[in-house]
Parts: sequence; structure tokens; C-alpha cells
Amino acid sequence: MKNIYKTFLLSLSLVFNFACEDVIIEDPVSLATADGYYNSAQGIEDGLRAAYTPLRRFYGRQEGFFLTVTGTDIFTNGFGGVANAPDINNYSANLLGTNGMITTVWNQFYIGINQANTVVNRTPEVSEISETQKARIIGEARFIRALYYFHLVQQFGPVHFSLEETVGVETEANRTDVGTIYQEGIVPDLQYAVDNLPVEAFEYGRINKAAAEALLARVHLTLGNWSEAETLASKVINEYDFELVTPYAELWDIGNDVNSEIVWSIQYTGDPLTNDGGNWGHLFFIFDYTFNPAMTRNVIYGRPWQRFLPTNYLLKLYDRSMDARWDGSFRTAWLADKSAEINGHVVNPGDTAIKIVMYPVPDEVQETAPYWLFDFNDNWIGDITAPWEIGTNQRRNYPSLLKYMDPLRTSVNATDGRRDFPVIRLAEMYLIAAEAAWRQNKNQVAADYINVIRSRAAIPGKEAEMQVSASDIDLAFILDERARELVGEKHRWYDLKRTGTLLERVREYNLDAAPNIQEMHLVRPIPQTQIDRVSNPGDFSQNEGY
Repeated sequence: MKNIYKTFLLSLSLVFNFACEDVIIEDPVSLATADGYYNSAQGIEDGLRAAYTPLRRFYGRQEGFFLTVTGTDIFTNGFGGVANAPDINNYSANLLGTNGMITTVWNQFYIGINQANTVVNRTPEVSEISETQKARIIGEARFIRALYYFHLVQQFGPVHFSLEETVGVETEANRTDVGTIYQEGIVPDLQYAVDNLPVEAFEYGRINKAAAEALLARVHLTLGNWSEAETLASKVINEYDFELVTPYAELWDIGNDVNSEIVWSIQYTGDPLTNDGGNWGHLFFIFDYTFNPAMTRNVIYGRPWQRFLPTNYLLKLYDRSMDARWDGSFRTAWLADKSAEINGHVVNPGDTAIKIVMYPVPDEVQETAPYWLFDFNDNWIGDITAPWEIGTNQRRNYPSLLKYMDPLRTSVNATDGRRDFPVIRLAEMYLIAAEAAWRQNKNQVAADYINVIRSRAAIPGKEAEMQVSASDIDLAFILDERARELVGEKHRWYDLKRTGTLLERVREYNLDAAPNIQEMHLVRPIPQTQIDRVSNPGDFSQNEGY
């Protein structure tokens, strides 16, 4: 699958010549090139690979993180978020259709959709491809198309919908009802993928039957089809060879990208020629340790862009006495890499330079510790001015999410991470099955599913204490468990919107966003560039309130 992206440069011109139907196309000459290229087995395979490519502009890039991680109950803006894209988290009056993050996601998804449409429409005409291979190719393309539309309808509501490739110049666009897009696009596309994709992927990282069932389970959960969601999630759990990785921390070992828990991931590579800029996740969630006198920027601890700051709610969510997911997800200690003096103590390379604890510490202890000692007093994380408290230094100092750290980067300043992005992993299937079972009043079944992942998450010897009973299961507990397990993995905004809790939980737990968030923010503004270029603006209006 690392080779999927090797055709990116070759196919990119074809992709842009087949840009989304609501983008004006002004280069009909190159259409002939596309007609000539997508008439062979090689051309179709290259076209399919190109349909995967825009996924990298969402999974592993800051646009996708901002639209799914911030503006929720568990993350707000860090120093870098305040400086770069504060309005997405804050839901401020400046959150408009001119927002560059939102525009990039919209454009990339429609490029991907039209490329998938091209593959779906043209593959049946290529005689040198067997019927079995045609079904597999079309299944992959329809999965990808469904995923792009799934993101679009959740982010924007009614959007332009077409299952046909653009041929020639089109300037009209429509806004199709969300239900129609699910009924005529997303669900049948994924069902086709389930019915036609092989169990073994064509290449590692390509779509297979299990990935299609898993995404369809997620879709049915979103639609409120509880029985279907539970059935599909249970199939992924029970009918394949996936296993939860134990201990939890090993999931995020940089050498363990390919593991038994990954149902499907977006592929990155160490080769700069095929990495398309790389996975940037390692930049966004980390403490700016470079202010410490005993530390310099290094590859192990990363290049701190500090985009995303954990909220108080997230920091209090883990029982650190028995849940290994805290230490498995967050770094709370840093070692010196040069000699310096801290609080009158000489600190040498290898000594502790920074330590975070999740409880209050007396000032005199902090002021005399042989390292920077940060504590947690449950003051709002965004307003900290005390020198030794989590969130201080203008939101630069906080526990660092480990899931995207990339110590294999080529230099301390390199942004092009090579870590794969886990779009679907087995633990999510247990959580989907649990929620769907609870929705059907099967609380014990829900607890049984959740206890599997809590057993994996337990600190050795604490397995029994980590178990929950049927009476523990409600929506708040399910959302808490999803946060503990899936933190930072681009689920949270969707989870809160899906469960109807986005407004109330943001108002309660994200004090930066609380004053501003309102009903209109359940969808994003349509990009202004999109509205400006349609020739039927009366049929393609901005979302209400923007």
C-alpha cells in the first residue's frame, strides 16, 4: 500500500482535470488525456490509487485535526491553536466560509469523490480487467466515495451530491438532503463494498471486506440503526483475525504500525518522494519543552506546535491508579539533554528536566524540586498564569499525546512524519457494539463489550477493578470510555454531534467555546469559494447563521 501513492504525481493532473462537479473546469484539452489513460488496467489502478490520495489531506494533517479534535469537551486551543485557527474551536463570529482549513477539506474531499466516480464509471468499460477484479476495484472506489461523503454530510449537512464524474465544464451545484445522500450514496456504496471486496486486501492498506463492514457499522450507529451497527461491529470482532494489542502503549510504538488491531489505516512512508508531506500529527499535541534550560529541541520529544490543549475534563477522565491508557497515551516526564541549573540544582543529560503530576503540589516543593514540576489544581486550563501549573506559558505546557510521536523523522525540524494513521481499529468496534447494544436496552451485553477493552486497558493486577456492570452503562459513560480509548483519533466532534451532546458538553467543559457555540455550529460554513463559483446561487446557499 505504500506504493499506492507512487502514482500520485502521474495521476494528479488527471485528478484536477476531473475536479468536483461544483468546481468550474477550464481545461477541456486535458480531458482527452484522461479519456486515453483510463481505458486500461494500469490506468484504472492508477486512478484508484489517486482516489485514495486526498485522504492524506485529512488523516494526519491539521485541517482534519482542527475539525474533529478541537471545539469539543476534551480539547481546546493550545498556544499554536490560538495563533493559527482559533475560530474553529471557539465558534466565534469569525468562523466563516473564508476559513482556509474548512475550504481545504471541502476541496480535497470533492477531488477524491470525483476521482472515485471516474473509477466507478469507467472500470466496467475496460475489457482486459476480469469481472472479479472489476468488482474489487469498484468496491474500493465506492468505499472511498462513501467515506468522503460521510465526512461531508457530518461537517456541512446537505451538500452537492453526484455519483457521476465531471465531463466538461459544469458550474451548477445542488444541495441534496442528508438522508438522500445516505440512502442513495453512502449506505449502498458501503454495502456494495461489503458484498464485493475480498477478505484479504489487494495490498496492505487497501480496503477489504472487514474495513467496509467496520465503516458501515459506524454509519449505521450515526443513523440510529442500532441492530445493524451491532451486527456489523460484532462481525468484525468475531469473524476475522484482529486482536487487541496488549499492553495498550504498544499500539503507539513507532515500529508497530502494522499490528493485529488495525482494521484500516492511511499509509505513510519514510520515502519523501511518496510521502506526500507526511503525517503531521506529531506536531500538534505536545508540550513546548524547549523553554526548559536543560533541554533542546530533539527528535524523540518532537517539534512542538502546541495546537491542541487537553481540557480539565479530559485530564480528570482517567483513573490513573488502574487505567494504563493514561500513561499509554500521554507523556508526563522529559529527560534533560544538556547540563543546566534548575531551582539551584545542577541537572545533567539523562536527569529528569520536567515532570507533570495530576494533583496539587505546595509551592515550596515546586520551587525546590530538581526539575520543573507542574501540578494540576483544576483551574480552567486556558486561564493559567501560575508558573508551575498545567497550561501555563500561554497554553504551551501540558501532558503530551504520544499517539502520533515520530522519532524516526529525519531531523528535529522535519514535519513529514512516516507513522500510519489508524482510521479504524478493533477497539472502536467494541465501543460501537456496546453503544448499539445499550440503545437496544441490552445493558449487560454492552458492559461485556466494554469490559473487553477495559481489561486490555488495566494496569496489571487491576483487571477486576476495571470491570463495569450493566448498571454503569449510560450515554455519559459510553462517551467517557470513547474519550479514554480514542483520544485524539478524530472521532470526538462526530461523537458529540451524533449523540446530540455537542452543545451541552462544550458549554460545560470547553470554556473557550462555551460563550459562543449555538445550534448553527452543528454544521460548518460552506466555503465561500464554492458559493462564489456556482452559477445557480439561489439553489446553493450558505448554511444558516454564517
